[in-house]
Amino acid sequence: MRITLLRTLQGKFTLYLSLLILVIMSGLAYRNISGEKNLMEKAIVREGTALVESFAISCTNTLLYEEIGLVEEGGLLDNYISDLMQRKDLNIVYAMILDQRGKVIAHSSVTEVGNVYEDAVTRQTLTSWDTLVQAPSSRFLDISAPLAISTKRWGTLRIGISLENLKKDVSRLIWKNTLYAVGLVLLVTAAIALLFGLITNALKSLSREMDMTNTRSDISPKSATRQDEIGVLQKSFYNMLKRIKDDEKERERTQRNLLLTEKMVAIGKLTAGMAHEINNPLAGVLNCIYHFKKGALSTERQQEYLGLMEDGIGRIQKTVSNLLEYARNPGAERSPVNFGAIIEKSLSLLDFQIRKHHIQVKREIPRDLPPIKVNGDQMGQVLVNILLNAIQAMQDGGILGIRIDAQNGRFAVTISDTGKGIPNDILQKVFDPFFTTKGEGKGTGLGLWVSQIIVEQHGGTISLSSQEGKGTTVEIHLPLTWQSVS
Repeated sequence: MRITLLRTLQGKFTLYLSLLILVIMSGLAYRNISGEKNLMEKAIVREGTALVESFAISCTNTLLYEEIGLVEEGGLLDNYISDLMQRKDLNIVYAMILDQRGKVIAHSSVTEVGNVYEDAVTRQTLTSWDTLVQAPSSRFLDISAPLAISTKRWGTLRIGISLENLKKDVSRLIWKNTLYAVGLVLLVTAAIALLFGLITNALKSLSREMDMTNTRSDISPKSATRQDEIGVLQKSFYNMLKRIKDDEKERERTQRNLLLTEKMVAIGKLTAGMAHEINNPLAGVLNCIYHFKKGALSTERQQEYLGLMEDGIGRIQKTVSNLLEYARNPGAERSPVNFGAIIEKSLSLLDFQIRKHHIQVKREIPRDLPPIKVNGDQMGQVLVNILLNAIQAMQDGGILGIRIDAQNGRFAVTISDTGKGIPNDILQKVFDPFFTTKGEGKGTGLGLWVSQIIVEQHGGTISLSSQEGKGTTVEIHLPLTWQSVS
């Protein structure tokens, strides 16, 4: 039987462990990337802050000197801005100097000079007396430093540092960690699959060994016993098989004893009828012998008495033969038989009880019945059990119906009576062992249970239906082509 990989323990274990490793690697990669990103951002902020603060000193001195007249305004601030833009260590996108009102007095873009900025970022830079780092967008950082000495302030120096290089570095880091994670997961998955395969191969071998073993053959390991946990499982399996085989033997022995016990009970019930069938012809034989002893018989009369004696002894022999044949221990062999003959033999055993209770037997048995492969002795026991129950249910007479239908690969035997029937509340218990409604000492409660076992061993089924006050019907279904049922 084909089993998809994900349904096997090997596949599930490999998948789940690979997913676990992937989750762990993803968490570690995320932590690593986040840490690296924070470190790079801090480095940019640190370098940008140092750059702004160092240039702020020069710009402050220039503004101070211009104010006191030590130097003339000659584009020094523009030179500082130009020097900032020439820095290669930081990706500076703009640099500017604002006065206290937000007016641009120097800018990396000449067209911005003279404009007044009133945005939120500008307001924050104009009011802060410390170096300030802001992020107007995810694309760049704005770092500003006041141009002031003590409480005297001339303006603010601002630079914008692009974060595009940082994003590129983070992207490369993500790809690098992703490739490492995928490679490690693939490597670990292959290793897990290989190592787990070594374990599952042993289990598969043990499974095949289990499939080829049955309790009816010699129970012994087909391969060398391992010394690991699989070896322990192998030993436990064969110990379990041995216990099952022992239990099966005990069950068969108990079942066989119960079958024989129920048959002996049925023989006991047949004894009264057998005694009557034997005593009547035996009395006739003794009467003939008495007349022979008197010696007053004519030749014709002697011949007549000899014929009567022969018929009587023949009847006795047939009765005893039927009883002995029914009482013998049945074998396990099955052979094609005429089921109608089994029914007639069972009826002959019960002939006295049938006549005693004035029961009418109604047969519907086709003459062209196909032979059916059964154990005749066991089926005879089934029929006697069912017929005895039917007779005992019709103490004041009635009709005993026997019908056989053979068609569509099934062989059906129906036995019905017009007796007192069975109440609905106990109908479902009639096949339970030791259950009887006949009262103490009148039945073992094994008849229908034994009959069910025999029929099922022949690959058939037996069912019972009844209506209280109207009678009972038993149906036996057997396959025309019998096959062993394990």
